[in-house]
Amino acid sequence: MTRTGHAPADADLPVVLSYGMGLDSTAVLARWLTEPASRDFPLDRLTVLTAMTGDEPDVTRRLTEEHLLPLLRGTGTRLVQISRTSQRGGYTVLDDSRTPLRLIMKGPWRLSDELRASGTVPQLAAKRRLCSLHAKGHVLDGWLGDEFDGRPFRHVLGFATEELRRAERDEGFTATGRRPEYPLINDWGWDRQQCAQYLLDLFGEPWSRSACGYCPFSAGHRGRAELIERWRAEPAIGAQALALEFTAMALNPRSKLYGSVAAQDLARSHGLTDVLARFEEDLRRQRWSVYEVRRIVHPRRDDPAAKGAAWRSVRTVFTGNHDDAQHMLRATSAGTVVTDEYGITRAEIIPRTIGYPAIEKALALAPAGVLDKERPAFGAWWERLHHQTAPGTRRSVTLAA
Repeated sequence: MTRTGHAPADADLPVVLSYGMGLDSTAVLARWLTEPASRDFPLDRLTVLTAMTGDEPDVTRRLTEEHLLPLLRGTGTRLVQISRTSQRGGYTVLDDSRTPLRLIMKGPWRLSDELRASGTVPQLAAKRRLCSLHAKGHVLDGWLGDEFDGRPFRHVLGFATEELRRAERDEGFTATGRRPEYPLINDWGWDRQQCAQYLLDLFGEPWSRSACGYCPFSAGHRGRAELIERWRAEPAIGAQALALEFTAMALNPRSKLYGSVAAQDLARSHGLTDVLARFEEDLRRQRWSVYEVRRIVHPRRDDPAAKGAAWRSVRTVFTGNHDDAQHMLRATSAGTVVTDEYGITRAEIIPRTIGYPAIEKALALAPAGVLDKERPAFGAWWERLHHQTAPGTRRSVTLAA
């Protein structure tokens, strides 16, 4: 990035820090609260804004309440805690205070509610994390729009020096009145390790990364060890990750939470018996459904031989206890029913066809709660493609999605 600091005309504007409770934004906030020379504005002009996903591990709450909230109270700095209101959107203010006593980690909606209802795991679209957009981005934008109504404000984000591309993408987001700033990159030159060391020196204990307990984007090779230790310390969040993945893989076996590695594999290979026991107990308490899952995989627009967008239709066929649902699946499938190594029972009715567009159909047994869903054009596409792939027909399709 070429821009450093902020324009002189911005000096008297209100300041908003998007606070994600992780290493980087905590380092920015802690330094501002304890080192007045690190900022060029009074703290009464600062709003610390955080959006709750509802699925953070408890260590995030403990660290923030023990170390940051006393500093906020001591300086009278405003903390606004918000959450998405429902699946349809909107935001709810959980707390707005200059003397915050606690973090309200769960609002009326949780990200896991959306994942459970859709039968999916967190996904990327155009290199953007859809989960972050739904749980944080849209919520923060809504509050900022209402708070400032187009008036200018300084918007500070805690991107460290190794996140230059994220900052560059964010800088292109041109909401009315927003003046983005990235002090870790432009002013201090701090990378994530420097942020971690600063917080360790200041508070006397390591600061944990902020992420949902099932987040696949924080579990790369460098972050996986921390993920495993989180699950070991808080078996409930590990069990939640296994449960979300279980339903997603029932509807689509390609939906392992960590790419080629399933969450169950991680728990088993690291001896997380408490996580596995909690997960199995959760499954025993569920009501179960048989889902009809159909999928259309279109060709890429620029390459008809390559995989493009996939459309999915989900319909609930039956809901009841596990044994009754399993019996219904076997009676309905009229085909081979298979239970895989992860305990997932499916019947492939139409295996994925060759070439694109491709179709596939299955019946799957999974916990109840996934909503019926298909896009308006799905039925017409399915009828056309199903007819063209039926026995005795010749398949020659060149339709565009």
